Amino acid sequence: MLLDVPFLPRDDYVTFLRERSDRLASVHFSLNDPRVPDARQRLEGPDIEGAVRGLNRLPGVDRFLLMNGRLHRPERYFDRTGLDATADLLERLVDEAGLTGVIFADAYFLQALSDARPGVCERLEAVPSVNAMPDTPARVFALLDMVAQTAFRPPSRLVADRALNRDLDGLSALAHGLRARHADVRLFLLANEGCLYQCPYKPAHDAHIALVVEGLCGDRTFALNRDLGCVRRMLEEPGLMIASPFIRPEDTGRYEGLVHGLKLCGRNRGADFLLRAVAAYAEGHYEGNLLDLMDAMGDLADRVHIPNHGLPADFFEQVTACDKACRACGLCAALAERIATRTDPGLSGLGR
Repeated sequence: MLLDVPFLPRDDYVTFLRERSDRLASVHFSLNDPRVPDARQRLEGPDIEGAVRGLNRLPGVDRFLLMNGRLHRPERYFDRTGLDATADLLERLVDEAGLTGVIFADAYFLQALSDARPGVCERLEAVPSVNAMPDTPARVFALLDMVAQTAFRPPSRLVADRALNRDLDGLSALAHGLRARHADVRLFLLANEGCLYQCPYKPAHDAHIALVVEGLCGDRTFALNRDLGCVRRMLEEPGLMIASPFIRPEDTGRYEGLVHGLKLCGRNRGADFLLRAVAAYAEGHYEGNLLDLMDAMGDLADRVHIPNHGLPADFFEQVTACDKACRACGLCAALAERIATRTDPGLSGLGR
C-alpha cells in the first residue's frame, strides 16, 4: 500500500522519507504563503527555498501543493495582480521543484487562476481536496468535469471522503465507477484524520479556518471545537473517538484491490509526529496510544489513552459492517469504556 504523506522541509525528516521512497506515491505540502491559502492556520512564515531544496531530494515522488482553502476573499477572484502573483509562485515551483499539481477546494479560485494564466495552469494537475467530500461516482464525475473546463490537467489521483473508510459498499461503488470512466485516476483513502464520523461541524469549521487565513477574523477555531463542537463531543462520549473513520496501521491491507494507497495528514503537528505516523503506517504496526497517530484527535492524546493493541482482532469487521447509528448501537461506546483511560490529572473514568 503506497503512501501520500505530508512534506516538511526539515533535513532529518526529508532523509527519513528518502529512505522510504519505495513506499511513497506522493507528498503534499503547504507553503504558509498568502498567495496560496490552504486549509490550516499559518503557524510559520513561508520557506520557499527550503521547500525547493527538500523536494529536490525526493526524486521520482509526485509533489502536490495545498491550495485547499475553502473560500477566499471575494475580491481575490477578480484581482489580476494577486492572481498573477499566485501563478508566478506556481510557475517557480514547477520550474525549480518539479511541482506535479495543486490540491484545491475552492472551484471559483481555480477557475480564476485558469482564466488569468492558462499557460501556467496547463502544466499542473488540479486535484479535488478530500474536503470536497468525494463519496460517490456522481460527485467525483462532477468534480472532474469542472476541472476539465479549466486549463489545468486532470488529476492523476483522488482521495475519497473519509466516511468511505468504514463503508465498504460505498467505497467499492466509487472504485468501480472510477475504473469504468477514469481508469487513470488512482484512488486513496485518508487514514489518520481522526475526526467525528460524518462530522456535522466540518463545513463550518473549514469556512472558519478560511476566514482566519484570509485575515477576515481572529482565530477561535479551537475554542469552537472545545466548547461547542467535536472536542467537547468526544470528551463527553469517548466512543465517538473509536467510531471515527480512522484506519489502523494493522488494517491497511484490508483495502488492497480497492484503492491504490493511503493519505496521511498532520502536517501542523510537526516532524516528530510525522516520523511516528509515517513509520507506523509504513510498517503496518503500532503499539501505543492510538491518538498519537491521529491528527484531529491528537489534541486529546495527553488526556485520553486508547491502546492501539487493545482493539479487538475483529475490530475492522465490526466497524465496517455496522449501520453507523452509534447511539443505538453502543459498540464503540462499550469498547471505549473497556479499554480507554483518562490520563489528565484529577480525572478518572470516561463518562460525563
